[in-house]
Amino acid sequence: MISLLTVNNSFSQSGPIGARAAAMGHGGLMIKDIWGIYNNQAVPAFTKGFELGVSLENRYMMKEMNRISLGVAKQLGKGGLFAGIDHFGDGLYGEMKASAGYALQLGSRVGAGLQLDYLHMSVGDGYGSYHAFTFEGGLLVSITDRFSLGLQCFNPVNTRWTGTGEHLPVMIRGGFSYKPESSIIICGEILKSTAMPAVISAGCEYGFREKVFFRAGVSSGPARLTFGAGIRLRRLMIDIASSMHAYLGFSPLVSFTYGSK
Repeated sequence: MISLLTVNNSFSQSGPIGARAAAMGHGGLMIKDIWGIYNNQAVPAFTKGFELGVSLENRYMMKEMNRISLGVAKQLGKGGLFAGIDHFGDGLYGEMKASAGYALQLGSRVGAGLQLDYLHMSVGDGYGSYHAFTFEGGLLVSITDRFSLGLQCFNPVNTRWTGTGEHLPVMIRGGFSYKPESSIIICGEILKSTAMPAVISAGCEYGFREKVFFRAGVSSGPARLTFGAGIRLRRLMIDIASSMHAYLGFSPLVSFTYGSK
């Protein structure tokens, strides 16, 4: 039973957070927004001022598969201090992740970040709850003004759930972003986990006068088409997205981000 839940956990809690990433093929590794605190811990190194975010997802239009995520980041020295809490599921099966970390700029083109995680999994019908502590980290390198590379690793020490012999999955992601012009971003990445086959995702974003944004993407494992849009209202950013699975249907998302910059 625990083995099954561990694999299930690797699918639900490890996915990128935020409607912007979801719209671009569920690949958030290279996206510089507040949700980098989950998607690539190097991103908060470039935080300016203060940022706060809320993300809501309803996976496959099922109330039992709701997900709510909160994030906060604050510029501190030559980097950023950040924290977040993420909850998935309901009373029958639920997952929670609480995390905090720090990211540092290593020159003008390189950022690196490290994050400590507390994970909690609860299972109804008398199966109890399980806990784990681990860490993850990320790297973001701007090779040129147009081309960047990223890397992120979750649970490199192969931590186990407390009281069981079951390991959390080890996950590694690598990817790139390319800006052929200032209004267009193209991203691609690959994720490999000890709990599932490699997943490939790709997406693009077009921004109109840095106020209105249109996005689309595709991902494997399972195969999904994604799309979405965003609008900037001064310090408030509102993003919406949905992914479409051939058999399970739509998964809508909405994210709100407030920033002092």
